[in-house]
Amino acid sequence: MYTRPIIYKVYSIIVIVFAALGFIGSIVSGFSFTSMLSRYFPFFNGLSSTIMVLLVIVSLLSLFFSYIEFSSMFTFAEMIEYESSNSMYPFEKKPFVLPAKFYKSYGSVIFYITLFLQAIVIIATIISASIEKQAFICLPVIPIAISLLSLVLTYIVYYAKYKAFADLLTIVNQKEVDSATKESLKENKPNLLRGYCAFLFVIAIISAIAIIALTIFMFNPVSSVLGTGGAIAVSAIYISIGVLLFLSLSVTGCYFDNLAKMLEHHMIRFKMI
Repeated sequence: MYTRPIIYKVYSIIVIVFAALGFIGSIVSGFSFTSMLSRYFPFFNGLSSTIMVLLVIVSLLSLFFSYIEFSSMFTFAEMIEYESSNSMYPFEKKPFVLPAKFYKSYGSVIFYITLFLQAIVIIATIISASIEKQAFICLPVIPIAISLLSLVLTYIVYYAKYKAFADLLTIVNQKEVDSATKESLKENKPNLLRGYCAFLFVIAIISAIAIIALTIFMFNPVSSVLGTGGAIAVSAIYISIGVLLFLSLSVTGCYFDNLAKMLEHHMIRFKMI
């Protein structure tokens, strides 16, 4: 059984709204900061323009990433509704949704860029450690393990997720599913997505426990500085952040699980499993 689609729709809208507000906030604060630099330090005029351009580019990229997340999750919610309706007609995506091939390419590009960068980081780490230890090859286990873990997570969060979404979107958009789409569907790994779902729930529980423990531990020190009322207010903020984090991880985990479930549904339909 799928998670209620309305949850994904609400969550995805929240994502894009906060991303838009963050974009506007970044531009406004960046403009104010660079104006202040130019006013008090005239020789920063050229530098402030460069900072502003870089800030706009980074803010646009962040907004773009959020838009991709919003459009894919919102559309997936509608795909769940479509599956439940047993409609005889192909699924019609909203005008703001990009083509399925774009989502697949987007996930691939992010993964391969990360792969390239992590390879450079690992090589640089090995060379640096080897020089420091005066050894022919020195393998610093912890930094390499962190880089590999980052790469694996990027593979799941971008490559595997968006490939699954793109393949499912292609399938529901076709009245007769072609062989190329079936072959692409067969390459997906539902268990990998479901495993990441379990991972997120574990992280959510650990985070909740850590925040509760931190709130209890910090109550007396904070109350000695801000008083009981101040400590209660700070505790409420900590708990609110913990609840929001838990809900965010839970919704994201359900999203991965439901992607895996829909993949398996169509794999069974085409006798792939």
